[in-house]
Amino acid sequence: MENTWQDTKYNIPFATGYALQEYHSAENGLIEAKKANYTHWYIDGSLNENLPQKWNHERIIAMQSQLQQLRVKPIFHGNYKVPLASDVESLRKTAIEYVKKEIDLAYYFNSPVIIHGGAIVEPRLINKAKKIALDNYLDSIQVLVEYGKSKNINIYLENLSNYKHYKPFHYIFTHIDEFEYIFSRVPDIKFFMDIGHANICGGTPAEIIKRFHDRIVAMSFSNNDGIRDQHLRLRNGTIDYKQIITTILDCQWKGLIAFETRGVSAVQSVYDLFNLYQEVIQNDNLLRAS
Repeated sequence: MENTWQDTKYNIPFATGYALQEYHSAENGLIEAKKANYTHWYIDGSLNENLPQKWNHERIIAMQSQLQQLRVKPIFHGNYKVPLASDVESLRKTAIEYVKKEIDLAYYFNSPVIIHGGAIVEPRLINKAKKIALDNYLDSIQVLVEYGKSKNINIYLENLSNYKHYKPFHYIFTHIDEFEYIFSRVPDIKFFMDIGHANICGGTPAEIIKRFHDRIVAMSFSNNDGIRDQHLRLRNGTIDYKQIITTILDCQWKGLIAFETRGVSAVQSVYDLFNLYQEVIQNDNLLRAS
């Protein structure tokens, strides 16, 4: 069996659990997470088969039964294409109502919901348009947080990639200044930080962890070349995961780790993280001894 990583020697003290994101239907994702001994998995609301309208009563009941049997916890990853920051007010309000349907679905599974800022398209005055969009996103968040509270469902914010070279669209909620703007205005909101997204176009994921570690409830791990969100395994890109781990340990952060790493097994991703962690600890011990 490949699922022996839960042996004590593979304990990573800052990881309270592991979440699988492999672009499956909700049912298949649950099965794959169970096979890998993960504690959580993503119901990916960006996939056609997982959209709220694809769930009828029978499917919901069947999923509830599987949850009781397999005991893997779901995280509803909301559709990142929903334009919660749109400057078209009627479109943004429709987007809010759509996310409410995602929250309604997550309620049946007692699952938190991850939301995104979405994108604005071909703005003529980019800086002004992004500021307006950020305010629109803030308004959307406040509405959805209150709706989530009415259902006892937690809302988490995920950062998108700060693409600077792919015109004519711009993602919202992508860098430190935007994070600070939102967090200072929504005191209770939590951050599901995507390390790969934070690395795009000169991003500083370690600095983001330092600044907002008290808001971060979970992190999504993958690597990339700093230009595209490639979802490579942890050593295969420009992100220095030993620096990330050192920062996590310095901040005494603990939380859920999600893996969105393509071309590598779910179990191997945990091994990769454990080996990186061991290298950090060994290096620290050498420095202390010198």
